[in-house]
Amino acid sequence: ILAQKAVEAGLSVAPYIKTSLSPGSGVVTYYLEESGVIPYLQKLGFDVVGYGCMTCIGNSGPLPEPVAEVIEKYDLVCSGVLSGNRNFEGRIHPLTRANYLASPLLVIAYAIAGRVDIDFEKEPL
Repeated sequence: ILAQKAVEAGLSVAPYIKTSLSPGSGVVTYYLEESGVIPYLQKLGFDVVGYGCMTCIGNSGPLPEPVAEVIEKYDLVCSGVLSGNRNFEGRIHPLTRANYLASPLLVIAYAIAGRVDIDFEKEPL
């Protein structure tokens, strides 16, 4: 519902934010399709890219080259927010050194915010 409300409000995810959706199974995709949220998730960049632990083991693909270059050039500590069951430095990508586990709703919220140092109680999307 957050994805739907965000899209309807004109919110989007910045192009430097990498997004993906890898549900636990095809059945979950079916639930998401039947609930009508898939088009809103897709508009925010959360396309189904695989199933299970695909994203959280680093198989979500490379970062855009300009993003990777800036991270490396300035030795940035970039973060990932994922809804998974394990977490450690570089788990979803070698250049994301600070990774956080969160509910799917918060994964979407942080993607829209474009940063993890936000206080949602004081800074609404």
